[in-house]
Amino acid sequence: MNAPAAVLALVLAMTAVGSSWLLWLGPTYGNLRAGYELLTGSTIVALAWAAWASLGGPLLALEATASVDDGGLARTLLLTMTLLSLAAVILRALPITALAARVLGVAAAIAGTAAFLPLASIRAARGGVGGVPQGVLELLLGSVLLGAVWVGMILGHWYLVERRLSNRYMVFISWVNVAAVVAGVASVLLSARSPVPCAGLTGAEFETCVRTFSPILNIGSMTIVLGLGVLALVALIAGFNVRLAREGGRSIQASTGMFYLAVILAPAAEFAAKVRFF
Repeated sequence: MNAPAAVLALVLAMTAVGSSWLLWLGPTYGNLRAGYELLTGSTIVALAWAAWASLGGPLLALEATASVDDGGLARTLLLTMTLLSLAAVILRALPITALAARVLGVAAAIAGTAAFLPLASIRAARGGVGGVPQGVLELLLGSVLLGAVWVGMILGHWYLVERRLSNRYMVFISWVNVAAVVAGVASVLLSARSPVPCAGLTGAEFETCVRTFSPILNIGSMTIVLGLGVLALVALIAGFNVRLAREGGRSIQASTGMFYLAVILAPAAEFAAKVRFF
């Protein structure tokens, strides 16, 4: 599981899960045109499917180990999230009650969140510090960060579609983004308890791992420094977003631009943190 694809799978899964909870249970549901749920829901389908696909290769390393069943369960739950999210999007596109789509969407979010447990179990079986509880907590915190910036970016663009839309929805997601920065900092700090990539490996395994990851990530606390440094920029962006969202009008466009930057930076912080996950 010491592979960039495994880290990518975690980041994709966390983005899908965090976005799903905000989409189906957030205050925007039913108050914006259905196209917003269709657009955001479609990206969630793509993210969950990509997480499922990215996890396939790394799990081959678990064959003939006790963690192989956990790996299979994690992929099954991610695939379930993909299919349920797709079904929710299709239902939302039909001229029927929005409740059915919402129920399926929430079910998809639950399935994705449940995938965190077997992933954390794999981590614990590999000697992860803090065991399963810390593993699940790190993934939940990361999903808050990544989901908030992803949904915020899409919502900002939606204001170009519904120009008379109240700015209260943008204000809401901006404050969620502030809370998400706190969650991101906690995620990075928790990862500091785990060893750097390739630690404990010897011989051919160590050489392969070193060639796989950037040498910079193997230097002491570099992943923590990178993660916190990037999150400092995301925090600055979050502050601007709150101010711009409150102003409304054309300031929403500026806030959307800020979310663009956050969408680039937040995954970088989580990549740095989750390099230590497995």
